[in-house]
Amino acid sequence: MAVAGFREMIDLLEKNGELVRVKKEVDHRFELSAVAKKLEGGPALFFEKVRGYSMPVVVNTDYDRGIIARALGTTNPGLIDHYSLALKSPLDPVKVAGGPVKEVIRTTGINLFRDLPIPVHYEKDGGPYITTGLVVAELPENNIRNVSYQRLQATGEDELRLLIQPRHLWAMYGEREKQGRPLEVAVVIGNDTACRLAGATWGAAMPLGRDEFSIAGALRGRPVDLVRCETIGVWVPAGAEIVIEGEILPGLRLPEGPFAEFTGNYGDPWDNPVIKVKAITHRREAIYHDLLTFSPEHHLLLGLPYEPVVFNTVKALVPGTLAAHVTPASCGKFHAVVQIKKQHQGDGKDAIIAALSSVRDIKLVTVVDADVDPFNPRDVEWAVATRFQADRDLVLISGAKGNELDPSCPSLAVTAKMGLDATKPLDRSHRFDRITIPGYEGIDIKDYIL
Repeated sequence: MAVAGFREMIDLLEKNGELVRVKKEVDHRFELSAVAKKLEGGPALFFEKVRGYSMPVVVNTDYDRGIIARALGTTNPGLIDHYSLALKSPLDPVKVAGGPVKEVIRTTGINLFRDLPIPVHYEKDGGPYITTGLVVAELPENNIRNVSYQRLQATGEDELRLLIQPRHLWAMYGEREKQGRPLEVAVVIGNDTACRLAGATWGAAMPLGRDEFSIAGALRGRPVDLVRCETIGVWVPAGAEIVIEGEILPGLRLPEGPFAEFTGNYGDPWDNPVIKVKAITHRREAIYHDLLTFSPEHHLLLGLPYEPVVFNTVKALVPGTLAAHVTPASCGKFHAVVQIKKQHQGDGKDAIIAALSSVRDIKLVTVVDADVDPFNPRDVEWAVATRFQADRDLVLISGAKGNELDPSCPSLAVTAKMGLDATKPLDRSHRFDRITIPGYEGIDIKDYIL
């Protein structure tokens, strides 16, 4: 069964020996992130004592693909099918009167620096950044809710500044700004795995108006309970750890950044919108959830929500599509590997075109055959080395829309895109048979080596 709360996730990790409690006191400036960086491949870390705060910090909860699958009540091989089904069959959230996130309510005397142990992660970060906060916004008159991740810098006792990508939240903010009104938003910290993944899902499968909380409900097999905020008309998960309520002010831009991004580079400081904080609500003995950017966990949470979108988009054009993988080494965004059972000579090229159109951020697609494991980088590179010819199998597109934070782009969000068709030609497939040893799969090495 899927976990339905952040604390359930912590309990599951601890039960399986995948979480370690750090009892030594750490500083929220650099020391916490330095320890997390040392152990970024696992286990999860529960920092019990953060200097100057009574609130503990947990980081690295989703460092492994198998952990994510288990948290969603499925298996690693079944993860993409499970995710695809959730996209096709969403489960609407349920509004409730109250929940644990309302146990402590503060509408006056707010001080983000005092109240929350927001880490400063990297040397040149502009200040403390909230990295796991789901930004929830609503346009009730249009029946639209959006749940997304944005980088959030704490710049004052009751102020956050945020970089908004030109997607759904930007459109909603633009609508309110034209009216001269603020956009009400809630920043939700300490969510279950399903909500976190749903908030990171976008692309062809997530048009504006599709409720990410309904995807989360389907991912975990039960609806998300939502409770209304205290000072704004936004509904948030009742079981979250912390909610920051506020408004993105119209017509105001102030400097935000720099920030260590998913690319391993610093995002430039820009004049960005400002959130005026109106309230903080949280559980008693709340646990602050942090994510270290440019880590395996970060790249898994970025890439995994793209995979069902890529898979479904490609499969609609190429019925023989078997799997899609967005590689962690491409920062969880830029490289998709698509596995197909090739039936027609043009299937590889069609798969490239479909994959590049599925999610704007993807700028490299490698298509492989059914005998190549798309999750094994050694297997994928072998296929490129032995089945790809650049003058025959390369697809190149110039001047396409890309990611604003890609440091290689010659101008903002304009990129080149490339596809590698590393599939076997149908008419010469015998030349590409992989070597095998009869009986290999049935060998148990313990029978031969003590």
